Amino acid sequence: MRRPARAPFFARALRTPVESLAALAWLAAMPVPAAAGAVAVSAARLLDVETGQVLANRVLRIEEGVIRSSSERRAGEPVDVDLGDATLLPGLIDAHVHLTGGEEQTPYDRLRETTARAAIEGVANARKTLLAGFTTVRDLGSRDFADVALRDAIAAGRVPGPRMLVAVRALSATGGHGDRNDLPDDVLVDRYSGIADGAEAIRAKVRESVKYGADWIKVLATGGVMSAGTDPRAADYTEEELRAAVATAAERGRDVAAHAHGTEGILRAVRSGVRSVEHASMLDDAALALVRERGVFVVPNPYTNTYMLERGAAGGYQPYQLAKSREILDLKMASLKSAIRAGLAVAYGTDSGVQPHGLNARQMALFVEAGMTPLQAIQAATLVNARLLRMEGKIGSLRPGAFADVIAVRGDPLLDVRVLERPFWVMKSGEVVAGE
Repeated sequence: MRRPARAPFFARALRTPVESLAALAWLAAMPVPAAAGAVAVSAARLLDVETGQVLANRVLRIEEGVIRSSSERRAGEPVDVDLGDATLLPGLIDAHVHLTGGEEQTPYDRLRETTARAAIEGVANARKTLLAGFTTVRDLGSRDFADVALRDAIAAGRVPGPRMLVAVRALSATGGHGDRNDLPDDVLVDRYSGIADGAEAIRAKVRESVKYGADWIKVLATGGVMSAGTDPRAADYTEEELRAAVATAAERGRDVAAHAHGTEGILRAVRSGVRSVEHASMLDDAALALVRERGVFVVPNPYTNTYMLERGAAGGYQPYQLAKSREILDLKMASLKSAIRAGLAVAYGTDSGVQPHGLNARQMALFVEAGMTPLQAIQAATLVNARLLRMEGKIGSLRPGAFADVIAVRGDPLLDVRVLERPFWVMKSGEVVAGE
């Protein structure tokens, strides 16, 4: 039997902002149904992501979806699941996805897609993501609350998918990355509804997003690659506007993620108090120093641009998108290398949804190419992301007390990080979702 799902986070009363932040991390994780009873899982190796040690012949004992102990397996000790010559790791975390909606769509395809179809596509995308070994995600922008519906359906055990934290919609300035700049003035599309100019309008949009279920708030601080008529280098929101978003979110116990490619947009976002900067494509020395000083997380996603350029028009990408992606990729890789050298908190986010879902682990190799060790790349998708989401000790670890999110791969990921692209066994909250 499964224990009953808890009520969605947004339906619960919030107390002080500090209590609310703690509740956000805890309650967003709790609703996932877990297998009842006890189960013992063993494999030849277990990667301790905190120490980097590969521990031989380990057994994890799991009760009610939580890891109770991790120890060396005694000779002849019986277990329920023996995965043999494999390596166990914590379930991976993707801090930047967009689960709802179809894949490789042209702008016109996206315009024609109904909310119902986007939500159904989200069910398929969530399953792909889970089977890829990603047991927790932060979904940074959807439409018409389809992400809230998907999050709650997964939490209730109705459909398979990763544990989700959602941003509902991204706040955009008029003419910014979230606006429909490719449509003429007399064509009105009532979709997303995230346009907000000025501090008061932004405060209202933040409150509205929280009202309808947002766990996070996302602001679009600069132009973007996928949007028509925007420049990724240009800052679209003033610092005053960004501060209004951060302050209003904090009042309701929420953190803010800022989409920011260009340097000025990054600086404004960090000074305003955001928790994470997405893309962070143009980090100069001043930005690196400020990000480090404020303890802000950066979430680069070079695989998105790599994939776009490999697929080209066959993937539905437009000439202006490919041109911007070609320019941004080199800048993004240079910034990622600088961030690693500077010791910034580099979190793992892929922007899946721009590229197909289920390919989330392919970015690991690019992190290694940029200067991370395989262990550091794995830590970005486990320990660092757990801190970013304020869920330390609950996800991203195989320590006792953590949720039993476990994946198994063949080989040693510290020797070849690409083995993480092919997990053959996945457990989420004590329930086996892939493999026997």
